[in-house]
Amino acid sequence: VSTGEITIDAAKEIALKDAGLTSSQVYFKKAKLDRDDGRMVYDVEFICNGYEYEYEIDRATGAILERDVERAD
Repeated sequence: VSTGEITIDAAKEIALKDAGLTSSQVYFKKAKLDRDDGRMVYDVEFICNGYEYEYEIDRATGAILERDVERAD
């Protein structure tokens, strides 16, 4: 039975594809389901080459709602 919702692994892949990276290039800091403004989203964070990538991905559609890249501490 398909609910039309994406999985956490699919959310990770969406973030990686957007960043132009592969899972073997990054260290995942966080990937979890969260609620934001009444909708379910995945918070995905990973580090690669001294940069920290943060994504918020809509669980229902797989759309990237927010993205942020900054120098890792």
